Amino acid sequence: MVRIKNKITDMSPTDIRIALLRRGVTQTDIALEQNVSKAAVYRTIEGKSKSHRLRTAIAEKTGLSIQKIWPSIYLNVKNPPGKGRPKSRIKKIP
Repeated sequence: MVRIKNKITDMSPTDIRIALLRRGVTQTDIALEQNVSKAAVYRTIEGKSKSHRLRTAIAEKTGLSIQKIWPSIYLNVKNPPGKGRPKSRIKKIP
């Protein structure tokens, strides 16, 4: 008997971009709204960065659930992704 493991695959970066374009949203729109660089949005779509905040924004803009775009991460109920690093508490000098 041969066992085949079910491998969960995420949407490809191209499919994510197509979903964004169908809704009339660009990566720049997301970057401006989230106050991040365009490169940060690009890296998140490519899977090179793991920003939960950007993934949530991308899912919202595509109209798809975050579990549909990145099932390998968000369908893992044993270890859901945690928050990123805490924001700096250093006060900026005026």
